[in-house]
Amino acid sequence: QDIPGGEDPTDPAGAGGNGRSHSRRDELQAPGSSVPAVSLQADDVLKILREFLRDFGKLRDEGPSKEFLDVRDNSKDGEYWEALTRVIPERTLKLWDALGAALLEYHKVLSRRAELFSEAAALQQQNS
Repeated sequence: QDIPGGEDPTDPAGAGGNGRSHSRRDELQAPGSSVPAVSLQADDVLKILREFLRDFGKLRDEGPSKEFLDVRDNSKDGEYWEALTRVIPERTLKLWDALGAALLEYHKVLSRRAELFSEAAALQQQNS
C-alpha cells in the first residue's frame, strides 16, 4: 500500500533510515490476525479523520436514498392502525368502565362514612 510520504511500512526505521522513532508510528493490527500491520503516522490520522468527517456530513445531509423511500409499501397502514384500536377486547373495556364507576361509588361511601365518623367524635366530646 502507498503511505503518504513514500514510507515503507515494513521498514522499522522509517523511509531510508531517517531516524524517525517508532513512537511516532501506530501499528494497527488485530491480535492473532494474519493480516500484515498497517503503519500510520499520527499526522496522517488527523487528515484521514477530517476527510471522513467532511464526507460523512454530506451523507447525513442527503438523508435516506430514494430507493429506501420508494420500497416501503404503505397500503396496509390504515388496517394496521385500525387493528391497534381493538387490541383490548370490547368486553374488557366495558368491565374496566364498570369497575371505575363502582370505585367512584365506593369512594363516595367512604367519604360520607369519614364525615359521619367526625360528627360522631364531635358529639361524643360534647356529651362527655
